[in-house]
Amino acid sequence: MTSPIFWCLGMYASASTWIFNVVRQTCLADPALPVQTDFVSEKIDLSTLENSAARHVLKSHEIANEAVIAELAKLTSRFIITIRDPRDAVTSLMVYHHYEFGRALTHVQKAARLCVRFAGDERAMILTYESNFFDDPGTLDRIAGHLGLCLTGSDRDRIFASNRRSEVEKHIAGLDCLPGALRERNSGDLLDPVTHWHSYHAGRDGEIGRWKRILTTEQVRDVQLCLADYFQFSSGI
Repeated sequence: MTSPIFWCLGMYASASTWIFNVVRQTCLADPALPVQTDFVSEKIDLSTLENSAARHVLKSHEIANEAVIAELAKLTSRFIITIRDPRDAVTSLMVYHHYEFGRALTHVQKAARLCVRFAGDERAMILTYESNFFDDPGTLDRIAGHLGLCLTGSDRDRIFASNRRSEVEKHIAGLDCLPGALRERNSGDLLDPVTHWHSYHAGRDGEIGRWKRILTTEQVRDVQLCLADYFQFSSGI
């Protein structure tokens, strides 16, 4: 018996943490198997995925280690991929993470390429930020179906309600008092290791097209040049 592995791949600022939590909670709603989670950015102890008596929910934006990508790709049961206009993704990193433009572009480019790499896989479900999938309870039914799980109407409504922006903001506001919360030494950012909500996720309005007000003409050109392959891919969705 192999371990069910659900890999959430997301571009930055694509509601990827929302997806991770919806997938995690959808798995938890089915008590047949416990749930193990991990954030993968560079390496992972693959032995943790050998537990066939659990469902594994992974989350990634970008991964530096090609061997890890290849191994996880072989093991993954289903991909859930969230994408967003790279111009808005870059802008989000600049506004909320205070990255300078070049650093933001590098991160977005790496994450976009990882997402596009598996977007055509038959195991993949693609969700575009601009479709506002996070405002539609039906998204949870689609996800459950993709994962091969059954989700009751009451569980769907409960999970959807718990991931509304107002509830996320309440959760983030309480991170200071949350047992097990982790603090980044330099930035002071707080992280809930269970939900993967960070303190920097607070106060976001989800504006689409913010890049038009923030990026210079030269910066827009650079994004479009560096991510020409992504724009070509997304035009066909």
